Amino acid sequence: MKLVEMLRNIFASAETVNVNQQLESARYQLAVEDFAIQMAINLIAGTIAKCEFRTMLKGKQVKGDDYYTFNVEPNKNQNSNQFWHEVVAKMLYYNECLVVEMNGQLIIADSFTHDEYALFPDKFSNVTRKDFTFLRSFSADEVLYFTYANKDIRALLSGVMAGYADLLTLAVGKYKRAGGRKGVVKTGTTPIKDEKWQKALDDLYGRRFKSYYNDENALVVLPQGVEYEEITGEGSKKSTSEVGDIAKITEEAFTRVAQAFKINPSLLLGNIANVDSVVDEFLTFCIDHIVDIIVTEVNRKYYGKKSVLAGSCLKINTMCIKHIDIFSIAEKADKLIADGIFCIDEIRELVGAVPLDTWWSKKHWLTKNLADLEGGETQNE
Repeated sequence: MKLVEMLRNIFASAETVNVNQQLESARYQLAVEDFAIQMAINLIAGTIAKCEFRTMLKGKQVKGDDYYTFNVEPNKNQNSNQFWHEVVAKMLYYNECLVVEMNGQLIIADSFTHDEYALFPDKFSNVTRKDFTFLRSFSADEVLYFTYANKDIRALLSGVMAGYADLLTLAVGKYKRAGGRKGVVKTGTTPIKDEKWQKALDDLYGRRFKSYYNDENALVVLPQGVEYEEITGEGSKKSTSEVGDIAKITEEAFTRVAQAFKINPSLLLGNIANVDSVVDEFLTFCIDHIVDIIVTEVNRKYYGKKSVLAGSCLKINTMCIKHIDIFSIAEKADKLIADGIFCIDEIRELVGAVPLDTWWSKKHWLTKNLADLEGGETQNE
């Protein structure tokens, strides 16, 4: 929520307003909303940053300058992990991210002006990165421009989260009141115009009782004619219900954010029972969509139509995201090699081992029951 919008909501709603209550509600909304969104974004961005960006040349994977750029050093000030983490974070948080190429480096823009056209390439001007501003404009076909959705997800979430913020403010207020110390002060009849007496009462209520409530061991001296009786009992004690209300509302808010970014809520909250199925769902509905956005934009702008149709393009391998226990997949790995689906070196790369780089480890093998038999014999024969 922008400051202007927040102040407009505060002062435009009624003739008399409680500024402290409005500001506290806005503070809780910003805290819960931003915390939940940042957790979701960091989870997604960190996951994609782990992926291997494979560069293909005429249908075969090669490791050249482009591979080094995408997987090691996109620019002089960022490694690939930092770069792709920032790209995805900006794309999710601001619904767009602009990357320009300059002197062989991929630079992420902090701010820019986007002029849209119907029949001609869009223009990007006033492109800045930290304290540097590019003195030229960029055409749409010169840049990588990533957009996440047709509508700003974060802006839509702000409207949803406002309701949870109001509920959270009430729950926090209830929690504070439940544990507060309460008492009754009785005073005799006092002339209203007695300024000395009124000043003594203001000092008693404003300073002495504050110290009395805050200090662990305290004593307060009451003026003549003033009696104080502290209220005790079950009503003045905190209960677990107030804490439970706060936790439940916060969990509901996190659930809405997770659903907006296509994340299983249990993954964002850390309450994972069936890890494999939850992670598979996360990869299928969340990560694959963002990977497709990146791959499509890079291939059409960085490589171009002619190269892509010739088999030279970028592919992102998401298989390295999940942790692999080599002992649990030994039988499956053997089957993949025996069926000729993967070669030995490819399997070794998938489990994090160094490829052997020999003729036989690069060869695709087939067991005899799957291989064609010589002399025209069929498999059944």
